[in-house]
Amino acid sequence: MESIVLTLAAISQAIQQVQKVAWKGQMDDAEALPLIKSIFTLTPDSVIELYGGSASLTSGLRILRSQLNASGEERNPEFGRYMANIFTIQKQFMKRADVQEILSSRIEHSRRLLDYDDMMSSNMMATLADCYSQSISNLPLRIQVQGNPHILQNKLNQDKIRALLLAAVRAAVLWRQVGGKKRQFLFNRKQIGDTANQLLTQPIY
Repeated sequence: MESIVLTLAAISQAIQQVQKVAWKGQMDDAEALPLIKSIFTLTPDSVIELYGGSASLTSGLRILRSQLNASGEERNPEFGRYMANIFTIQKQFMKRADVQEILSSRIEHSRRLLDYDDMMSSNMMATLADCYSQSISNLPLRIQVQGNPHILQNKLNQDKIRALLLAAVRAAVLWRQVGGKKRQFLFNRKQIGDTANQLLTQPIY
């Protein structure tokens, strides 16, 4: 359950950053960095290794816990829509070997930029956004991002959002690979919440 919760936390943290960019034009680089880094590791030894420990996903764990504990009126409906869409895209992505191949090739090309550019640079955000546009955007479901129209018109903000969505889909694919299932939100809700609590009180580094 620990690995499942960590992937859910990664998705949650990515969604939170998408919302921050879309509504405020701001992205927390410290919280986005482990998510962006995860895109470049296609075969990690473990979820913990992929994200550099649970402490880097503290924000996502808190959001996940609050959404699980919230009553109907207290839940963030926008967050819920993003989460549902990410899971749908993950399912579509896993059925499309052609899209997987395109994305893998694009990511490998993007990796070369790391030799002379920072991972969080505008160039890298643009390159990862292109990875998303050339692959994930060709799936049947396309995520409609809500936010401030003026902010969403900015090219860099668009790139950041697509890069974060790519990281979210990456986490969702891993969620499925480590045994994640939608029915767990119905039947294992308390276990997910308890595991998130444990990871928050006793972080793994």
